Amino acid sequence: MPKGIGASALPGHEVIRQFLEADSAPIGPTDILRALGLPARMKAALRATLHDMALAGDLACLPPGRLKGVTGLPETVRAKITRLRSDGQAYAHLPDEPAISLLLVSTLPDGTLLLPGDEVVARLRPRLSLRGRREGRPLRLLSAAPRLFPATVQPDVSPASAPPASSLPSTSPTDAAANDASENSTILSDGNAKEDQSAPSAQPAETGAAEHPIALVPCDRRFGQVLYAASGPLSPETVVLAELVPHQPGKPPKAAIRTVLGPIDAPGMAARLALLTHPMPTVFSPEAEAEARHLATLPINAEALPLDTDTDTDTDTDITSSGRALPRKSSGHPVVRRDLRTIPLVTIDEATAEDFDDAIWAERTTDGFHLLIAIADVAHYVRPGSALDQDARNRGNSVYLPGQVVPMLPLALSAGVCSLKPGEDRLCVYIDLHITADGQRVSGRFGRGLMRSAARLTYQAVQEALESSPQSQSEAPETPASKPDTPWAALPPDLLPTLMTAAHALQQAQPPHPADRTGEEEFVVTLDASGHPTAFTPRQRLPAHDLVASFMIAANHFAAEELDRHTAPGLFRVHPAAPSPTQQGRQMARYVPRPAWHDGLQLACYTHFTSPIRRYADMVNHRALLATLMPPERTMEGRGESATLSPSAMHALAGHLHLAERRASSATQACYNRLAALFLRPFIGQTLRACVTGTTRTGVAVTLTKTGTPSFLFSSALPDE
Repeated sequence: MPKGIGASALPGHEVIRQFLEADSAPIGPTDILRALGLPARMKAALRATLHDMALAGDLACLPPGRLKGVTGLPETVRAKITRLRSDGQAYAHLPDEPAISLLLVSTLPDGTLLLPGDEVVARLRPRLSLRGRREGRPLRLLSAAPRLFPATVQPDVSPASAPPASSLPSTSPTDAAANDASENSTILSDGNAKEDQSAPSAQPAETGAAEHPIALVPCDRRFGQVLYAASGPLSPETVVLAELVPHQPGKPPKAAIRTVLGPIDAPGMAARLALLTHPMPTVFSPEAEAEARHLATLPINAEALPLDTDTDTDTDTDITSSGRALPRKSSGHPVVRRDLRTIPLVTIDEATAEDFDDAIWAERTTDGFHLLIAIADVAHYVRPGSALDQDARNRGNSVYLPGQVVPMLPLALSAGVCSLKPGEDRLCVYIDLHITADGQRVSGRFGRGLMRSAARLTYQAVQEALESSPQSQSEAPETPASKPDTPWAALPPDLLPTLMTAAHALQQAQPPHPADRTGEEEFVVTLDASGHPTAFTPRQRLPAHDLVASFMIAANHFAAEELDRHTAPGLFRVHPAAPSPTQQGRQMARYVPRPAWHDGLQLACYTHFTSPIRRYADMVNHRALLATLMPPERTMEGRGESATLSPSAMHALAGHLHLAERRASSATQACYNRLAALFLRPFIGQTLRACVTGTTRTGVAVTLTKTGTPSFLFSSALPDE
């Protein structure tokens, strides 16, 4: 190579960046030059190039410790915006170092205002101390969050602070007409976008009236800056969809109103805003809908199914008190289902539930109890890699908002062919357990079955049935009194008392789990016919709730141990121990690919198995068990499953489902908070009770006892004493 070529002989920044990002092993300038086929004398030119790349943010995505022997480079990082302050400065966190908080003290070089969810490359300022927040400035935008957001019209605008209307963007008829059709619809309980006459309808922004500046307060609490737009007359507290427009440094941030959604207290608005401020999939793909409709039309033909009804001694059967034979072993064919239709399995759920994915049954044995927990066989319908599977994976879970559900699966499955409706044949998977009188497991097995629910019961109905017999929870339960019109009238008279007694036995064996109870009451909001909140009442915790919970914990625990025993690629549920008793509620359970301690339940191995209609993790675990216990080459579900459940895929899936779970929880709480604000309007000026849940330097976190919703009292609002 001729001498004197210098930096011009080095490849471009993009080539060097791709080379450095391709591996994680530490590498120095000499190694880089050797790998690029360049002489060592170009080390100074390479150092200058790396410095320029660092200034441009091209080295921000390198694995930690990738560059060695290079000092003095500007420190650049990837950062994700978490909150925008009222002064335009943004808080961010570093994906590789979540414990570090970052304050970005400027906008992007082109003046673009940063929004929560944006991912940027930022240059850090020198660290002033080993503790506390870092500061920096953004260099470039890596990925942008949606620029369309909901906001409310502020009651009045100070003339001194508002920019002139002529300088503000206005909504043209073209802009309004160009809105996506989904913005002009409301999300219904089946998760599809359909017109809803009772919900606030979206209207294009008015363009005919004289425009004047109005202030918009974003509905997303992470977006703390007031924006200004030009619009025709709009009533205060009207909700609009606005779009951020390019920001000019030193000028108030501007937005253009694209759609008027309606008043803040319109029926359904709280749920709609919860979904708009927590972006999540709400419309199924046409392919997933078509798959669901097709699957729902396929009949469950019991005569055509290979059912295990053999009762000879080779099948190792248990004989129930009613004389029915319950084979413990299948005949060996992987798709043979156990016929459970003559067993009176019952579903027990809330009165408002529409998807029934678990059913239970129990009988007494000479040394304890025989239990069956049957779960909807969702994996039979949702095959890995299908459109249904992709949509379910993206959603992660169903989201239950007051008066509205965003389901993980289309209604044709979730409330149709997968739901364990009474009197209808349903495909299921089951866990068959034998326990002692004090709840210790003697044996257990997992398999596939065909069932027919004997009754759809509510917690309140079960409690009523049990309380009708004073001795129903004794060692020799009496039969609960039954009237012909009660939902349990057609059940075996001793079934419900036996379920309760078996649950008591399970509770004896299950370790006490005080961490599973946060001490905070859960509230239920009651909506009137028009969708307005009329009451917030503490959710009643009945012994019937604990009955079902005991059966579900037993099934989940057994499924986790089976996954672990077979080293199956499933998702386990872990709950880390709190650092101190005062921080108990701050620890959040999550999914991981390997078993670990669940402090809330005091179990060394736990998973989610019993709710595959509403949780993707449960369906993954069904597939893992089926693929392990039944030879994959002989089951349709086993084909291609190894790629879906590879270790790297499981780690990524666990992280995705954790974020989806947090998103659903935050959206639900946001909806409750908005409904509570509407409910509490008549109490403005009155004194309400609140429970202190935490303190900070700036104030006190409280929970309002009237609604169960959180609030915050700043120190300035507290009495001096």
